Amino acid sequence: MDNLQLSKLLENYINGNCTPEEVSMVNHWYDQYQDSPNFVQDLSEENQRLLKNKIFLNIIASADETDSTIVPLKSTPKIGMRWLKYAAAIILVLSVTLLILNNQKLGNKENQAASQQVHLVNKTDFIIKRILPDQSVVYLSPGASLTYPLAFKKNSRDVVMEGDCFFEITKNPDQPFIINSDHIVTKVWGTSFRVSDHKNSASASVIVVTGKVSVSKKSTGITDAKSADEVFLLPKESIVFKGNKKDVLYKNKQTDMSSLTIWNHVDLSFNDKNLSEIVQVLSKEFNTTIKVQDEELNKVVMNADLTDLNLPDVLEVLKASLNLEYHIDNDTIVVTKKN
Repeated sequence: MDNLQLSKLLENYINGNCTPEEVSMVNHWYDQYQDSPNFVQDLSEENQRLLKNKIFLNIIASADETDSTIVPLKSTPKIGMRWLKYAAAIILVLSVTLLILNNQKLGNKENQAASQQVHLVNKTDFIIKRILPDQSVVYLSPGASLTYPLAFKKNSRDVVMEGDCFFEITKNPDQPFIINSDHIVTKVWGTSFRVSDHKNSASASVIVVTGKVSVSKKSTGITDAKSADEVFLLPKESIVFKGNKKDVLYKNKQTDMSSLTIWNHVDLSFNDKNLSEIVQVLSKEFNTTIKVQDEELNKVVMNADLTDLNLPDVLEVLKASLNLEYHIDNDTIVVTKKN
């Protein structure tokens, strides 16, 4: 593969247009980064920044999010772009580890992988990000759970969830993504949306940000064919399930999207800014309340390129670079210094 072919592959990776095999190829090339430092030279500077951010976040999400073995950067009075170099080193180590693990699994049959289920429960006070086998992304709010196979079937991608989850689904018109929750079943081919369905609640909801999804009652189930009660949703539309003597789905074509602002992907950069200033910008940009409890942490100065990230991803970058942590207290994100 020459540099021009590799450059095209990396651009597809950045734009989310890679197949799982091509994603593995990108990870392999990235593992060789120190020996071939110019393999990204044909990319624009902006795409090089996007590539670094995307690989950094993907590797973090592919690891155990509740594991504290990822070594954070040492917090200093002033932190510059050098944190990206440390992040690259972390990525390299984790990439090699993941590559070895993946190679060990190559001998397993596809049906064995599809039958092996991963069950993830978010027992933390912050949002957990998980990248699925098809490179779709799921963000689990505190208390949420997700069950998915190590490899999806050829004709469908089936997962089971409970609680509040936000999905960014990789497009594949030949392989619908089907989400089973307590009261409803949601089917999608490629889009972003939130599903809220709690076991101890009589209601559930789906709000669509991009793309198109369909929702049906759990009692009916859902197949590739359209069912009588299957309701289709477009961007900024939502549906609410109300369970009573007669389960009903209520569609709303004018949905308040303010609660989903944190999932918007924005382009932000900061040069020699205090964390207190950065937090003010983030609070305004994502229409949410962020508080920093540690005054010394507020004074830390940093440079950061936060291109094409949503708020949970931004917080992951800040966690890794400033040795901090956060938790969600009702509608407020509280940032503290890591013990």
